[in-house]
Amino acid sequence: MFVAIEGIDGVGKSTVITALRKKLENDGYRVYTTAEPSQSPIGRLIRDWLLKPRTNVVHSSIYALLFTADRVQHYYGEIKPMLDKGYLVITERYMESTLAYQGAMGLPQEWLMELHRFVPKSDLTIILDAPVDTVVSRLSSRRELEVFEVDKEFLSRVREILLRRASMYNYPVINADRELRLVVDDVYRLIINALRRVA
Repeated sequence: MFVAIEGIDGVGKSTVITALRKKLENDGYRVYTTAEPSQSPIGRLIRDWLLKPRTNVVHSSIYALLFTADRVQHYYGEIKPMLDKGYLVITERYMESTLAYQGAMGLPQEWLMELHRFVPKSDLTIILDAPVDTVVSRLSSRRELEVFEVDKEFLSRVREILLRRASMYNYPVINADRELRLVVDDVYRLIINALRRVA
């Protein structure tokens, strides 16, 4: 099964996924975790250039095009091979990140969806959610912020789109403004229930 964990910057996706993997592996599941931007050359370009706050990006479509190109490479080069080997694959960020972040930049959802014609949706998409003030407080402790992490109003728009799409497509939304153990337990139950349905 292929699971995508989504949410705005600073909501705790990496921390939750690390704890979740241990919990699932302790139960005997073979788990592969990954993240976007990926470790592919396109993903490294995004991390090293596109996400730097002082990068001169002449049009917001560049973000969408590069993130989607990285996603196609990520899915067919990394995710699908692990799914074919029988792993439970969990990715930090996937399709909904582009739809929310680049949607918040003003790009039309129809065009963003069309860009994803060549990648399948995840089997389960989970949104981690917390108030913007909470994530801004968490982000303030980071040494270097990325371009999307410096604007509170922008993060609010991203959160709005994520929650709206969660409502439209029935994605489970988990309150991430709680003790880590509680958040991990909730995500764990969602994944276990989904695995039982496909068993």
